[in-house]
Amino acid sequence: MNPRITGENESLVGISVIDNNDVEHLIEMKKDGDISGHQQDGYDDDPDRRTEDENEHVNQARRFARYHIYRERGYDTVERAENPAYVNAVRLAIQRLSDAEFERYFGPLRQQLRSHHEDIDRPIDLPSGVRAPDAVVYELDVWLGVDVPESGLEGRARDLAEAHGLDYDDGTGVTNPSDVTESDLANWEAFGDHLVDLADPDDLELDVAAVSGIHVGYPNAQGKHEVQRADRPPLDREPNATLELMPAEPGPLEEFRAYLDHHLRCQVRDCFVGMGLLPPEAFRVIGFGKFIYARRYDHYDLYPQLHLRDGDHTAAI
Repeated sequence: MNPRITGENESLVGISVIDNNDVEHLIEMKKDGDISGHQQDGYDDDPDRRTEDENEHVNQARRFARYHIYRERGYDTVERAENPAYVNAVRLAIQRLSDAEFERYFGPLRQQLRSHHEDIDRPIDLPSGVRAPDAVVYELDVWLGVDVPESGLEGRARDLAEAHGLDYDDGTGVTNPSDVTESDLANWEAFGDHLVDLADPDDLELDVAAVSGIHVGYPNAQGKHEVQRADRPPLDREPNATLELMPAEPGPLEEFRAYLDHHLRCQVRDCFVGMGLLPPEAFRVIGFGKFIYARRYDHYDLYPQLHLRDGDHTAAI
């Protein structure tokens, strides 16, 4: 994939991408990642008249264009959970958790997986539409927060708090949680979101800030993948990664930590492969990462079968 940013104004960025078939794509994109124009002369203009692999080459070019503009301009053009930088930042943040913290965030998910192999209670019941319990995919959203002192952001955090009308040292200025107003909460949430937006996941120390409840994906009666979502998310912003696990035996706590680490490395691999790129060496692994990519690896001839075997193996990409 060979990119070149061709122009930019207040609202749009233009980019040329030469795909892996040497076809040039001219893509016009809004700074939120919405593609407003896409021209190419190597494939039919009608998606219905392209081969499936040709359509996937077009989609690869679009994914890569979003990622390249994110890397070169810093615009939020890629969903966090589809951005390999943020997915890997979640992986590293999980590595830094103590055993107690890891159990607090991921213990319920581990118990849910164990319930398929042991006679123990499930934290959540399976949806009534599930016909094959072992065919489910469990999802857990993970949000990152900035470790302000470790990231050298205290000065910027103080300035940002002041801009939001907040006292960085005194928090909301009250000691009784019942005295915190809705306005206080809204202001501190806006401050936190703004600070996270300043964070480059490649450079900053990021911590696990919150996880969602457990979502359950399963094939419905029509054979389509349906997801039963958990209750309202704990934070009102995009998650930085979403774990997607089949109900395999999770093993003891340390094995489950290693399993999540490998799973997220597989997700980083998927992000790069889906853009038509060779992943960095540390992420050339075999195993189940993102559910949508497991389907793509099965469906498209241009992808190797990267998802079929778990374990730390170099992938033939």
